[in-house]
Amino acid sequence: MDIDTGAGFAHPLLAWLTGVGEQIEGAVECPTVSLPLGEYESALRQVAVCEAKLASLRLSLTRQAELNEVRKLTGAATTAGWVQQVTRMGRRETSVSVRLAKALDQTLQATGRALGEGEISLGQAQVIERAIRRLPNDVDAAVRAEAEAFLLDSAQALDVDDLDKAGKHLYEVVAPEDAERRIGKQLEEQERRARENRTLSFGPVRDGMGTMFMRLDVPTLAVLQALLDPLARPRPTGPDGPDLRSSERRQADAFAELVALAQAAASAPTRGGTRPRLTVTMNHDELVARLGYGTLNSVLTDSGPTHLKVQTQADKDGSGEVSTGTAWQTLIGYRITGPPLSATLVRQLACDAEIIPVVLGGDGAVLDLGRGTRLFTSSQRHALAERDGYFCHFPDCRRPEKWTEAHHIKHWVDGGATDIDNGVLLCQHHHTVIHTQGWTVRMSSDGHPEYIPPPWVDLYQNVIRPNDTTLIRR
Repeated sequence: MDIDTGAGFAHPLLAWLTGVGEQIEGAVECPTVSLPLGEYESALRQVAVCEAKLASLRLSLTRQAELNEVRKLTGAATTAGWVQQVTRMGRRETSVSVRLAKALDQTLQATGRALGEGEISLGQAQVIERAIRRLPNDVDAAVRAEAEAFLLDSAQALDVDDLDKAGKHLYEVVAPEDAERRIGKQLEEQERRARENRTLSFGPVRDGMGTMFMRLDVPTLAVLQALLDPLARPRPTGPDGPDLRSSERRQADAFAELVALAQAAASAPTRGGTRPRLTVTMNHDELVARLGYGTLNSVLTDSGPTHLKVQTQADKDGSGEVSTGTAWQTLIGYRITGPPLSATLVRQLACDAEIIPVVLGGDGAVLDLGRGTRLFTSSQRHALAERDGYFCHFPDCRRPEKWTEAHHIKHWVDGGATDIDNGVLLCQHHHTVIHTQGWTVRMSSDGHPEYIPPPWVDLYQNVIRPNDTTLIRR
């Protein structure tokens, strides 16, 4: 389409574009099914060259439009805004395009020529501009020209991704000695900012789940990942089936196990001379019957222990007639107004954790603070490991002893003693399995623990002894 300027003159560029458009239209309509297989590579290369040359022309037009402030004809605030209106490209793409057009005109003329001749692609030109722009501001023109020449030469053998990787190390190539000094200083400053910007916060607790938001510097994050990696490996297939957890779930379980290990460590941090402990409040009868729930007192709630009271209306003489307008307070009991935990989980935590179960009577009086002989000592744990092997004792589990928890075979709430004949070392996962998935562990006549699977694992519930191949048929 020719544009008449009013003097009967059409710019040659418009005539050329009209011809190019017609040629491209003919090429698009030409069927490719009959193209010989040996010509596909040649055809694709020619298309790539045409794309590069057209991109070069578009950038040249963009640059000239910016210099002539063509944007004002449409009221656009910026040249990028005008280009976006005309081409319907995205905002980021147009901004990159305007910046590249300026660079090819002013500082990267060799790159501009290579793009116009189809020797490099538009993507490669963008990578070169980005890499040169990242060079230190005080780098002289000669070094910049050397860097551009290096990237143009590399572009003949590298695709966009690999060229971008080379561009990130550009200064190390053209000025290695100065680059080492600059990079060292840059990293020191970056690491300082990272340490100062470390954050960790806890979100609200809902439906038994809490959230934690964490931003860590790279060394700390690397240490955390190294600690989690051995704990997050998939468990081998065993009597409880294969490990079907997602990688995210395994990482979360590993973090929970790491926290438990840190809490149990002899070097765990203290406050007021006391290692970190939590308190769970639970009614005795409900704890024995595995019914109801307990409440956790922790920093996750700002409410401490309290006697819960409710407003009721009742008669003074017990006749059953309500005294109108008379309000009475009824004491429900001593509770912690914190996150609730099921009775089953309270029993599990009470086995071998720095969690103090506050067991209450029916009137709210404290019956047992769960101290003293509730937890196995380090000497007892060592004896358990000597007896059963220095691994989790659950069948086919090979978690090391240091990652295990001491489980009361007969729970201490039910009168079980904290001694070697009533204990077994289980990893956190299999400790949960014993408490929640129908497995039973008991002490055999020869003084070693043995296991009875639930019927949905083994219909006949054959007894399993982990340390030998014996199966006791029922």
